[in-house]
Amino acid sequence: MQVLLTEEDLTLKDSIESFVLEQTEKEVNLRNLWQSLYKKSFICQDNSLLKNILLTESICSINPGIGLFLLTQFACIEIIKSFANDNLKTQYLDKLISGKHIACFALTEPNAGSDVTSIQTTAKQKDNSWIINGHKIWASNGSIADIFITFAQTKEHRDKSGITCFLIQRQETGDKKQELEILPDTPKLGVKITPSNEIKFKDLKIDSNSMIGQIGDGIKIALSSITTGRIFCAAQACGLLTGCLKESVKYSSKRNQFGKAISDNQAIKWYIADMTKDLDAARLLLYKATWAKENKTEEVNKLSSMAKYFSTSRAAIHANKAVQIQGGAGLRESSFVANAYRDAKVLEIYEGTNEIQKVVTSKELGLY
Repeated sequence: MQVLLTEEDLTLKDSIESFVLEQTEKEVNLRNLWQSLYKKSFICQDNSLLKNILLTESICSINPGIGLFLLTQFACIEIIKSFANDNLKTQYLDKLISGKHIACFALTEPNAGSDVTSIQTTAKQKDNSWIINGHKIWASNGSIADIFITFAQTKEHRDKSGITCFLIQRQETGDKKQELEILPDTPKLGVKITPSNEIKFKDLKIDSNSMIGQIGDGIKIALSSITTGRIFCAAQACGLLTGCLKESVKYSSKRNQFGKAISDNQAIKWYIADMTKDLDAARLLLYKATWAKENKTEEVNKLSSMAKYFSTSRAAIHANKAVQIQGGAGLRESSFVANAYRDAKVLEIYEGTNEIQKVVTSKELGLY
C-alpha cells in the first residue's frame, strides 16, 4: 500500500494550484472553473480517485469553499457511473465530466439529517412514470444545477427497503418549473461560494427510466456516495490546513512587534509546529482512505470516517490559531484565514457530523 505521493503527484498539485490562482484572481464562476479544469485535462473521464482528491486538496488551499462544489459534482458522477442504467450514463456522464451540466445532490430533509432512513419525500408509480412529492434542504449546487440526484420513499410502510434514488432534469419553463421549486441560496456560516438550497417537489412527474438502481437501492447508493464524500471532505480540510499554514508562516515572518518578527516568539512557533504536524497526519489518513476506496478494501468505511473526523477537527482548531496569529488582520472578512475559520466549522458538520464519524468508526470495530 502506498500512501505517500510520487513526484508526478506533487507536480500535478503544483500545476493545479498555479492554474487555479490565475482563475480565482477575479470572481469565481463555478461552472466556468470546472470547464476550465476539464479543458486543461485536470478533470477527465479516466481520472483516478486519487487525482480528483489531489485536485480538490490543491484548489481548497486557495479557496476552501469550492470543495463542496467539487465534492458534489464528483459524487454525482460516481453515482451515475456505478449505479445508473446505460441510457442515463449515455445521456449525462459526458456532460457532467465536461462541466456542461452541473449536478445537485439532494438527500437531507428537515427531519432526516444523520438518519437518512427517516426521509419523507415520496415517489409513487403511475403508469410508466413516478410522481414525486417532498421537501429537501441543504441540497448542494441546487441553484446552479442542471440535474438533481435525490432519494424518495416508494413504499407505504416507510422502511429503508423502499428508499430509492432518482435523477431529475431541471426544467426552466412551463408546469415542470412549478413542480420543481428551488428556493434562494440558504445563507450559511461558511463555504458560501457553493450554493445550498431547499428544494420542493410538488407532484413532479418523471419517466420510469429516471430511477437509478432498483427500488430499495437508495440507502446503498447514498451510503456509497457519503463514503466517497467523506474522503473529499477530508481533502477539503487538508487544503484548508495547507492554506492556513502558508498564511501563518508568511504573516508571522513579516510582522514585526517589539523589534522582532512575531515568528520569533515561542507561542507562534508552537502554533505553526502543531499545524504542520497535524497537516501531515491528516494527509496520511486522507491518502490511505483514498487508497482503500480505490482498492475496495474492507476498511474503507472506517478509514473514510477517520480521515473526515481527524482532518476536519484539526482544520477547525488550526484555522482558529491562524486567525490568532494574524490578530486584527485575521479579522478582515476578505482574509484567507477568516474565511477558513468559517469554512472549517462547516466541514465538521456536513457529510456526517464528526460525532457520527466516531459512531461509524466504533461500529467498524464491532463495538455496536
